[in-house]
Amino acid sequence: MRLVACTAFFVIGLASPALAQQSKGPVLGVSCTADKVSYARGDTVNLTITLENRGPSEFYVYRTLEWGWAGLRFKFTDATGHRQPAPWLGIPPPPPPVSDKSQLVGLAPDYFFGTRLTFGLSRYNLKPGTYYLQVAYQSNYRKENGLGLPILTFDDGEFRSNKIQIHVRPK
Repeated sequence: MRLVACTAFFVIGLASPALAQQSKGPVLGVSCTADKVSYARGDTVNLTITLENRGPSEFYVYRTLEWGWAGLRFKFTDATGHRQPAPWLGIPPPPPPVSDKSQLVGLAPDYFFGTRLTFGLSRYNLKPGTYYLQVAYQSNYRKENGLGLPILTFDDGEFRSNKIQIHVRPK
């Protein structure tokens, strides 16, 4: 009996960390790079944004990556950390319903998926100086929208990228 209790305790001890890892949910790494470091005030920043599965299990994300409705957001701050007020762009449309699995991309562990987007500095009233841009991804979908696939959901939270430094010079 003593051997059975010790064995059960040992097995539970080994299994607990593995079960805890699985229950944490997806681990998504978001990366952002810019084509240059220095820009004039009216320039456009060309960004490369990637989503990488850094967890142990495959999951799916919506194929389209865009600002707003498709899950990408940003934080644009000056050197002191103050947000730069964005111009009013209106309310983005809601995400389209997922109607078939081809609208989703599977990310196996260590796989990544990305896109290139632009960020227009001309929309801001910037003074010459140093600014920081950080991108975040949060799915706008719920588990039931995944057509039976393990999709990244709104409840999994927001995943933030590295901050990129942008030097704005006079025109």
